[in-house]
Amino acid sequence: MIGAARGLKARGHEVTLSGKANSVFLRKAKDANLDILPLNIYADYNLFKIWHTKRILKRKRVDVIVLNLNKDIRVAGIAARMAKVPVIIARNGIQLFSDKWKHKKTIGIVDGIITNSESIRNAYNTFPWMAQEKTTVIYNGLKMNGMVEPADVHTIWNIPKDNLVFVAAGRLTGQKGFDLLIEATSRMNGSARPFTVLIAGMGKNRKALEKQIDESQLNGSVKLIGFQNNLPAILKAADYIIMPSRQEGMPNVVMESMALGKPVLAANVNGVPELMNHRKTGFIFEPRKVNAICKAMDFALENYGSDEIANWGSAAKKHVEDHFTLDTMIDRLESYFFEQYGQSNR
Repeated sequence: MIGAARGLKARGHEVTLSGKANSVFLRKAKDANLDILPLNIYADYNLFKIWHTKRILKRKRVDVIVLNLNKDIRVAGIAARMAKVPVIIARNGIQLFSDKWKHKKTIGIVDGIITNSESIRNAYNTFPWMAQEKTTVIYNGLKMNGMVEPADVHTIWNIPKDNLVFVAAGRLTGQKGFDLLIEATSRMNGSARPFTVLIAGMGKNRKALEKQIDESQLNGSVKLIGFQNNLPAILKAADYIIMPSRQEGMPNVVMESMALGKPVLAANVNGVPELMNHRKTGFIFEPRKVNAICKAMDFALENYGSDEIANWGSAAKKHVEDHFTLDTMIDRLESYFFEQYGQSNR
């Protein structure tokens, strides 16, 4: 979202990013020299918050509002309708709607839905009441990094020099499947090479994951390293990136790692098969299965240094450069917003 906002602002649009006060999201937006609007939305259909948001939208004369969560739609979306905002869009980075009456009502508030994978659009289009043209796929885009200096992860986190390093990154929630990764690591006593797993991120499941690591006697093998400002340097230093998620849209950490030319192991969820080609640009394994994670890691350890693994990184980088650039994403977003705005004025 910050990348999209910066790109649209550079093209002359007035852009404001809103989110929870003091959140990492708003801090990053402010650091990117973007206008921010702290707005805490905790409950659906909060009348005071709807009224407050309506006043803000009218004062700012908003043309397009993009809402990322269902509760945002049920507060800011309603406020936008009342403020007569011309274009109201839901953006779903993961599948947030299902074939339920309450979601049918929620979707009725918005003019369109942007998602970042064909798998999510296809799921929405199975709903018998869903208009087929309502959901549009716009892939996430990356600004291709120049030279990224790898972090000295072995020294920083006291990892033996002969250990291979797997890096996983994301919010510490059940969706990301880090508990599955820890369980897989605990089962891999007879692996071909010694290895260490670094998990970057913060979230509500940190204490539960710390307890799991401690009870599995993995304190030297799995390390929770917290939120990292310079994540690309850590990804660059990894031997492998691993994504064990139970659900994703178009996973940014996979895309960023591919753009850095790193070999990636990823669960076969949502947008992953649109981004990766199994054993051509990475390794795709069955989701939600600890044994599948073990097999993927075993393959990576046994084949480390092979021509196949080396080719994954170079092929992955080219694939991202060809299909998932930031400029392509901004082009698509800008065209989509203009199209929606034009339809609202007919």
